[in-house]
Amino acid sequence: MTSPIRSLIGSRIKSHRKARHISQAALAEALDIDISSVSRYERGDHSPDGETLVKLGAFFGVSPIDFLPSTQEAKWQAVNDLRSQLIDMVYRIDDPIDLERLIAEARVSKRANLR
Repeated sequence: MTSPIRSLIGSRIKSHRKARHISQAALAEALDIDISSVSRYERGDHSPDGETLVKLGAFFGVSPIDFLPSTQEAKWQAVNDLRSQLIDMVYRIDDPIDLERLIAEARVSKRANLR
């Protein structure tokens, strides 16, 4: 599973690249890395190391820190990723009894969290 932090870093790299109309190949060449590395960063499979973050910042004219998410952003991304997984799982449930049980458990859990 892709980590929320890697996912956010990757989306920021992709956003900067697309805003400048630069291909992954051109960015890879500018950073002196493989195109597959740029692809893995953008997908959130891997994170760039510190040196690559500095190169990214210099290339795009921003601080390397601009690619790093805050704790709150990482938490928000984690919640969204988990929601997406849950929705996918719910759509695979074909038995109404199982769905009713899931709904009942969610209601109990929500009440416990509100206390």
